[in-house]
Amino acid sequence: MKFLFVLLLSLTSAFAQTKLEIIKIGHPTLRATALEVTQSSFSDPKFQKLIDDMIFTMGKAGGVGLAAPQVNESIRMFVMKSWPGVPLTVVINPKIEYIESEGKKNSSEGCLSIPGKTLNVKRFKKIHISYFDRNGTYISKELSGFGAIIAQHEYDHLNGVLIVDLVEQMNTMMNFTGFTNAPLM
Repeated sequence: MKFLFVLLLSLTSAFAQTKLEIIKIGHPTLRATALEVTQSSFSDPKFQKLIDDMIFTMGKAGGVGLAAPQVNESIRMFVMKSWPGVPLTVVINPKIEYIESEGKKNSSEGCLSIPGKTLNVKRFKKIHISYFDRNGTYISKELSGFGAIIAQHEYDHLNGVLIVDLVEQMNTMMNFTGFTNAPLM
């Protein structure tokens, strides 16, 4: 009986999800271009556990997306989920084509690696994304709306780009409310 308990305990811990540390702005991994995931990695239990741990970490942090570089894994993978409309998606080795004819829109975005900050950036309204899911299945589709915004944000992480790099003018980061009645110089 004791053996069965130990076996169950070890199996449970093997499948238990771990909350990963989300690295913050200033960490060098966030500025590196992430490496492609090899096809042989898809069947590796450690890789599959990383995916599960990233999903768990994203949920615990209250995020809608999380890229592998944000958990100090410099590989081309991210997870995303938002309710409603954006199902849980594992994106590996993505390629994005921006559909410029649809234009851009303003997006107010936060980032788990830049806690407490929300910045206004411009994102394409519609994109075409191709990638592999966690099982190695190739997927190619168009995204629009919030799903397109999340995918662009996380894709930027794979290329060492943060939302602070996309802010067109520094004054969008400042709150001028306190200066509306200030005397002119």
